[in-house]
Amino acid sequence: MCIRSAPLFGRKCVLSGVQLKLTCLAVFVCGATFCQVVALGQTMTDHAAARFLDQATWGPTPAAIQQLQQMGIHAWLASQFALNTSDLPDQPILAADGTPNKNLAPVERAFFANAITGRDQLRQRVAFVLSQIWVVSQQSGVPYAYAFPPYWRIFRDHAFGNYRDLIKAMTLSPAMGRYLNMANNNKAKAAKDTAPNENYARELMQLFTLGLTQLNPDGSAVMQNGQPVATFGGSVVPNMAKALTGWTYPTAPDAEPKANNPPYFFGQMFAVEARHDSTAKTVVGNVAIPGGRTAEQDLESVLDALMAQPTMAPFVSKQLIQHLVTSNPSPQYIERVSNVFTDDGTGVRGNLQAAITAILTDPEARAGDDPHAVVSASFGHMREPILFLTSMLRGLDATLGPHSAIYTSAALLGESLFRPPSVFSYFSPQYRIASNLLAPEFQIYSTQTATDRANIVNLALYGHLDNSTTVNLAPFEAIANDAPGLVNYLSYAFLHHAMSGALEQAVTDAINGAGSAAAARARAALYVVLTSGEYQIIR
Repeated sequence: MCIRSAPLFGRKCVLSGVQLKLTCLAVFVCGATFCQVVALGQTMTDHAAARFLDQATWGPTPAAIQQLQQMGIHAWLASQFALNTSDLPDQPILAADGTPNKNLAPVERAFFANAITGRDQLRQRVAFVLSQIWVVSQQSGVPYAYAFPPYWRIFRDHAFGNYRDLIKAMTLSPAMGRYLNMANNNKAKAAKDTAPNENYARELMQLFTLGLTQLNPDGSAVMQNGQPVATFGGSVVPNMAKALTGWTYPTAPDAEPKANNPPYFFGQMFAVEARHDSTAKTVVGNVAIPGGRTAEQDLESVLDALMAQPTMAPFVSKQLIQHLVTSNPSPQYIERVSNVFTDDGTGVRGNLQAAITAILTDPEARAGDDPHAVVSASFGHMREPILFLTSMLRGLDATLGPHSAIYTSAALLGESLFRPPSVFSYFSPQYRIASNLLAPEFQIYSTQTATDRANIVNLALYGHLDNSTTVNLAPFEAIANDAPGLVNYLSYAFLHHAMSGALEQAVTDAINGAGSAAAARARAALYVVLTSGEYQIIR
């Protein structure tokens, strides 16, 4: 016999539709504070499922928790790797008045709609992480709204591909070409005393692939004579810039191709050999590129040279771990993921799908799945503004209408979508708090934004975030007269079923102090939970 108690109703629930069909394959066993699925000989608690989803999606929902319990982690990952469904709408080049269209609102609106309701949750999360490494910003350099959907699709399409392919696609992205000056970057002209722009060549190494210091597989610095060893010397940047000369924007429809095309952001940049520096040069890793080669050949040599650097694996792996799982991964965690990035088991370097799998299934990531485990105080990370909003709205079963403006709330909290303030993104992966712990998201957390978070929760529950976004409080109101049942469900829905005793008491006090109306009791409880430190920090 298959029996299930659900935190939602405090005592029991009815399985219907697809869930009912699954009862012949699974036994649902529940206690007062947890519910788990025993399926095909495996057990996964809702605590473990919710923790995993907080690392791999835009936020857990009751339906997503149950789906993961039924599928198991590896089947869930396989299904997510197969999905590539979310998109952002192409935008007109010109506004109605004939001026360049700079209105990003439709793109931002679609991004949040995808995050809150889209099926390809893992792909979206990884794509957003990659966009925080490979920065292009409307705030400085690329004001045109139509540049951003094609730029975003690069991350969507390469999120589970090979990092080498991502490097190439971003190098030839017209948005990146504009932002970091690689488009129309021509070879030197001695007569005019010009030299290639070094901006992209520098950031390609410093921010996108290697960093400034050579790293061991565990992320520690390679030392020589007591000093960190640099990843590249002074002559490498100008030589890399030479190797990357000769690329121009795609040719707009009905336009004549030029050696230096004007900005156009659909498609890839293409090479103009007459503008390429074909002299011999030595690039990163002391790789010698012979003279007389094409722009495409030099680009391939640069990609090969970058991928050959051992530093890339820990440099990229650590940032992926920080965004998805914990700001302070142990050296052992970094090394395990770096080893997979270096070799996915088939001799392939840079396999992002394998690296993401390693990150999410690593013993350090999954250690806290045991509700009795003692999790280090340094483990986890704060919900950055966009993740805070999406997880809250997914947990509240929000509906984003055609005029939703959730993106304005993200901007208020310091994370304006597609507008990071610099090439270093919204916050630095190296940012530390007073205790010297790495805590990147805290760089944009202040007294003001902390207050703004609470105000946004208040608006979501008691007012309106905007004129088009609604939340569904019915599941919480349905059990609001059962204070222990409501506390239990809130713990299940938002806190991995791991609410502390102190917070339980605070939520109970809020419920009992809100009167007898179900709506008031539910809102009071939700406000305490969603503004709590236990919700702000993903453990």
